[in-house]
Amino acid sequence: MQLSPRIQEWLQWVLVTSIPLRHLDEVGNPIGIASGCLVVSAGRKFILSARHAVKPESTGWAIELGYDSEKGTEMYWPKSFSYMAEMKKGSGIIDEVDFCFAEVAADLESTYAHRTPRSVSDVRPRHIFGIEEFIEPSLASIYGFAGEVKPEMHGPNSFATEMNVYPNLRFLRSEGAFHVFKLPVDHPGHKSFRGCSVSV
Repeated sequence: MQLSPRIQEWLQWVLVTSIPLRHLDEVGNPIGIASGCLVVSAGRKFILSARHAVKPESTGWAIELGYDSEKGTEMYWPKSFSYMAEMKKGSGIIDEVDFCFAEVAADLESTYAHRTPRSVSDVRPRHIFGIEEFIEPSLASIYGFAGEVKPEMHGPNSFATEMNVYPNLRFLRSEGAFHVFKLPVDHPGHKSFRGCSVSV
């Protein structure tokens, strides 16, 4: 099926909305992956991600900025992530919100590149959202998300992931703090999406 130029352009945009996060151990080896997005609000820049991916008890999370042929993969370590919860007044019950964020340097940018063992191509900046781009979902719109999944170590210095774009999601309903979307195909299981969480 031939996609229209407008849909192709939209898919290319979705591809660069996801910022790779790496969970690194004490010697810098990757032990986990997640995704986030960069957002500017009131002149300050933040990385947003999901609590279930960047857990409060975990440390060593870094933002992948891009690849340099001489230096290798460049990383940025946020000082700390903040987590949110909602307290029901009068009950003392605290509900955790599946959301976390950290302030980053105002000039922080991340670069997407299609990398293979033999080449680097399609190098371009990843999207940085303005707070005005966050809106309530609509039943009439289609949605998509992207992220890196299926991490693999190949020897002591080679780390590989698979980049996926999931288009044609439809908004179904809101349930409390959550928005529910439907994939255009049968759900392949949560394992297929590990690493590309930005929200639930």
